[in-house]
Amino acid sequence: MHPPPPPTNRLERWQRNLLVTLGTLVVIMAVTAVVLVIRNALGSSGLTGGPTGADTTTVTAGATTLSQSPGTEPTRPETNPVPETSLPETTLPPATFVEDPIVAADLYLQPEGLGPLPFGSDAERTVAVLTGALGNPDNDTGWVPADLDFLRCPGVRARVVNWGSLTVYLSDGPTEWGPDGHEHLFSFTYSLLEGQSLPAGPELRTSEGLRLGTTLSRASSIYGQAAISHSDTPVPPDEASEEVVVAQEAVLEVDVPGPGYLTGTFSGPGPDDTLVSISGGTGCEE
Repeated sequence: MHPPPPPTNRLERWQRNLLVTLGTLVVIMAVTAVVLVIRNALGSSGLTGGPTGADTTTVTAGATTLSQSPGTEPTRPETNPVPETSLPETTLPPATFVEDPIVAADLYLQPEGLGPLPFGSDAERTVAVLTGALGNPDNDTGWVPADLDFLRCPGVRARVVNWGSLTVYLSDGPTEWGPDGHEHLFSFTYSLLEGQSLPAGPELRTSEGLRLGTTLSRASSIYGQAAISHSDTPVPPDEASEEVVVAQEAVLEVDVPGPGYLTGTFSGPGPDDTLVSISGGTGCEE
């Protein structure tokens, strides 16, 4: 077969060029349409960074995604309400305070109190601490009217507790160390019992070393001669004589800057007479 002869006139050439141009335009339009279709498909799936004609806002909270388009309300996921629960009421026991136990050697006889128990200490605490150090008391009056003839203590009620030679006095006030209504320690005595030369129970002393049985001369060297005073004490007559005998006694008085009193009584006024009683606080009118 032989190729067709070249066109011989101008009309035929124009017709052929027109057909080629139209064919090229058709191909370009087809390719453009395919590109637009692919681009729109990718944009609607979120795989392209460009705008797709609709803004999409994604909010992530836990595992929940909210999508919002312009002019529409966000779609909220359905949630199940969590039922309210209330904790059972719990009643706590009252607070208790545990103290380190003490021993008798910690109970110094002082103008301000008994070692770790200053005057004004709570009455129940005082009895508990002393019981831990000295054992169960030998006598305890319990709370009785303070104006009983054998007491006459300050306050409305008073209590006297005894461990051998040591006696403590408790009151519901008022005293120099506690207000009205507050049950507290306000006095003590430490004395030789009748007919004894040594204290009953553990031996107690002041922080300076004064104890029952200390001589008057030794007490003077500890506290100074100014702390010793002498007084005349009337002694009732015996059956053989109606005359009142006046006996001289020596008394120790220790002063402190604040509220507090410490007194001691000796067996006589001589330098070798010994201490028979030590008292602290205000005491009662027994």
